[in-house]
Amino acid sequence: MPESSHFRIGTRGSDLALWQAHHVRDLIAAAGGSSEIIVLSTQGDREQVQAFEKLEGKGFFTKEIEDALLDGRIDVAVHSHKDLETRQPPGLSIVAVPQRASQRDALLIREDRATAGPWLPLAPGAVVGTSSVRRRDQLLLLRPDLNIEALRGNVPTRVQRLQSGRYDAIVLAEAGLDRLALGLEGVKRHSLDPRMFVPAPAQGALALQMRQDDPKAAFLSHLTDPAAHSGVDNERTVLRALEGGCQLPFGAHWDDAKSELRCFLQTASGPRRITAPTADDALKALRQDAPLTVHITRAKKTDSVLQRLAQGHGMTLVESSLIDIEPVSNPTISAHWGPEGPNWVWLGSPGAGHAALEWLRAYPSARIAVPGHGTASSLEASVITRIGYVGQGDPQAAWNAFARARTRAEHVAIPHGALSMKRWEETSTEAQLHPWVHYHTVPSTIPAPTADVVCFTSPSNVEAWTGPAPTCAVAIGPTTSAALSAHGWQHITAEFSDAFGLWEAILEAVNP
Repeated sequence: MPESSHFRIGTRGSDLALWQAHHVRDLIAAAGGSSEIIVLSTQGDREQVQAFEKLEGKGFFTKEIEDALLDGRIDVAVHSHKDLETRQPPGLSIVAVPQRASQRDALLIREDRATAGPWLPLAPGAVVGTSSVRRRDQLLLLRPDLNIEALRGNVPTRVQRLQSGRYDAIVLAEAGLDRLALGLEGVKRHSLDPRMFVPAPAQGALALQMRQDDPKAAFLSHLTDPAAHSGVDNERTVLRALEGGCQLPFGAHWDDAKSELRCFLQTASGPRRITAPTADDALKALRQDAPLTVHITRAKKTDSVLQRLAQGHGMTLVESSLIDIEPVSNPTISAHWGPEGPNWVWLGSPGAGHAALEWLRAYPSARIAVPGHGTASSLEASVITRIGYVGQGDPQAAWNAFARARTRAEHVAIPHGALSMKRWEETSTEAQLHPWVHYHTVPSTIPAPTADVVCFTSPSNVEAWTGPAPTCAVAIGPTTSAALSAHGWQHITAEFSDAFGLWEAILEAVNP
């Protein structure tokens, strides 16, 4: 075999790093070359206690390996691409980016601590382990009640610490879990959608690094996957411009199907979260304030995700519904459940949760089901721990999935509004359903505030609008969009009806 196709592969000694090195060895062999693996120790491997932001310097997992490259002790370094500095050391370059694994993060939860809840399936005050500032800040954006504690060590060690009870949950990269195929006894795995939880730039990708003057680089360049290379380049271009590394609370995710870059950046004023078609557009959006007033036609929420996002972008968020909820004085409840009450209560909207609160307290053992995180996060603290099912935001799809999972022995109470869509009439279920009108909606006597953007959250709020057509409007979903279209009002419709879907629609409305 020619000398030019043999490679000394340098790698860290962790289980994951060794898997990656052996994977590259197999790729080289498949291409007709040969290789040997040389294990090296890095600062990140030796420092297993302190969180990353407390360590001095940069390149915690790469510097010693790059030094070995420059010294000629190895021919190629295999890195997790997200560990690399955004600017290559003089004399070195990345020669290949092989096919990428999952870009997502995963929330691993001890089975005895897993429960349905707003945004994350965790009980209030759960202890979550991570030493990533990006993960910490996004966890707290979703759930300010969580307790975040430092977690270091290689992937198997982190999982063992979770299983031993030191944490209720931990966050790890899905790619590492998939590659190692670890046993997760007693642990539930919850994949974190990049739409809500933005991963690290280049997560799931490998980087093959060599000396710039090494003639063997051409052999490895053929291992590059074009889609992986393009996505990583978009994500790291923004990171490089921000002059950030693993200590920067920044996430980036390139959606190849939509040709769209989604970014998260925690700033002194709060979180910034944007989508853009290019890295340059993303950087511009992350750097600029948007001193606008946004009116959302719903009851005010305390410390909501939307409030924190608006604050981070310099916006003023005004939450004020154009309708009032009036519970029926003596609702006719045709119920045949036992003295303990129904097994489940379906709350199809925040209004239903507000109107039925006192009734809910009369049946403390009934579990609560909601169509999405918006309704879940709107519930009173006294009942939020009773949530047993949270849909993905599409009301009909959520009801369908919930109803079909019920058994003949279960009773489901459905307190609803006089004008609510009766979704339960369109889906077969073995459960015994008990719907009744629990509240009416009436126009609010409080005038709508002046705003640059109006985000309508229901058809009733559209009908209650009394002023001229808003110049910049957003609809929370298709039924609200239909109501706006009936008036001939131009608007943007959110792709998803949760806080992140609304936020992205608001940004699209103000930056068409």
